[in-house]
Amino acid sequence: MGEHVTQLTVRQVIKDVVAETAPEELPLLAGLEPLDDTAIDRVLGQRARTREPLGFGLDTVVALVTPVLWTVLSDVARQELQTAASGGLARLKQRLRRHRRPRQDEAALTLPPLDRVQAQHVRELVLARCTAAGIDDTRAAAIADGVTVRLLLDEPRS
Repeated sequence: MGEHVTQLTVRQVIKDVVAETAPEELPLLAGLEPLDDTAIDRVLGQRARTREPLGFGLDTVVALVTPVLWTVLSDVARQELQTAASGGLARLKQRLRRHRRPRQDEAALTLPPLDRVQAQHVRELVLARCTAAGIDDTRAAAIADGVTVRLLLDEPRS
């Protein structure tokens, strides 16, 4: 397999994974389309980082996949993961936990090309965040696997 030439955006990966694993959230993604990545980070990132599920009533609580994926993948997009694999998972988690406020002039968040080891680290982060958000283990594993597969594909989907 050759070197990655085309980089994936956070939006592309989330859209593809949500379409496969949580299609009921596609209307949420459609509603986010007009927003830039900085605005989406503020809207979705804050809720996912506080680990508060979105409630629609006293007896209904829904754990959404989109904010979980946005938080993990936007953090990954902001990091230089090329050297993270040599430092181990603990250092990667520590670096990804540091949240910084996005600059207003940031373009679409682009994910760096990841090797299999780095993609596995991202998988573990997605799995941990899904579990923390209250997503059941089977679904969390499917989501984490979907992210991993998507990150390792050579070409972005249209």
